[in-house]
Amino acid sequence: MTKPAIKGQSAATLVWFAYAVISVMLAVLSSWALYSKANYGYPFWYQQLQIGEHIQQYGPQNRFKTGLELLPAEQHWKAFEQIRVAVHQHGKGLTGIVYQPPGWSPRPLLHAAEVQHLQDVANLIDRGRTLFWVLLILWIPVAMAACRLGMPPMQHRLAAAVIATGAVLAWLGIAGPTEVFYQFHLWLFPADHQWFFYWQDSLMSTLMKAPVLFGGIAAVIALGALLLLPAFYWLGLVAAAKIQRQKNRS
Repeated sequence: MTKPAIKGQSAATLVWFAYAVISVMLAVLSSWALYSKANYGYPFWYQQLQIGEHIQQYGPQNRFKTGLELLPAEQHWKAFEQIRVAVHQHGKGLTGIVYQPPGWSPRPLLHAAEVQHLQDVANLIDRGRTLFWVLLILWIPVAMAACRLGMPPMQHRLAAAVIATGAVLAWLGIAGPTEVFYQFHLWLFPADHQWFFYWQDSLMSTLMKAPVLFGGIAAVIALGALLLLPAFYWLGLVAAAKIQRQKNRS
């Protein structure tokens, strides 16, 4: 094989890999957005992960606020939904979330550090929305570039996919999901902002049985992304090929 051919295949592989990554990210972000509309399945996870029992154990131990364990399950679901709505609306309403144990006056659910962290989460979600639109803008042009260069040999595509996937799985296997979860927090949130909360210090963390709940949510988002990925991948290539044919006719 001549050097130009090798270079051509390398360029085609790189462009295809960029297109594949864009498709994966669009699938993940779309799955995330769709699952958020279902309140991240919190009532289901509440039962499956025994979050009610968890609240009964750690609610009375909270050093800042008390009484969460006195609320029925539906009120726990509502509190989680209020947090979810707030972080998906740029953090608006976080300080106004209250809970009211029987016979007590309403009281704020979140203390200052929790509000700050959830505002960071809201900012991250806003960046995720921006990333989605940027990727969507790049999606078809990169697909067109991949079509122009031609698909690299299947062994090249498989090698790139296996190396990328293997690296992620190796990291998860060696470090463990919890450590990976914590590392992402270090990368994504301001260094001087608290993001780790003991269950005894945070009704928010107790309510979510963090980070256990996030494992279930991540699994559903990953499954949804796997289902959406073929649509993004093939629709982009089909659209790119159609646009290219129209250009060739004109």
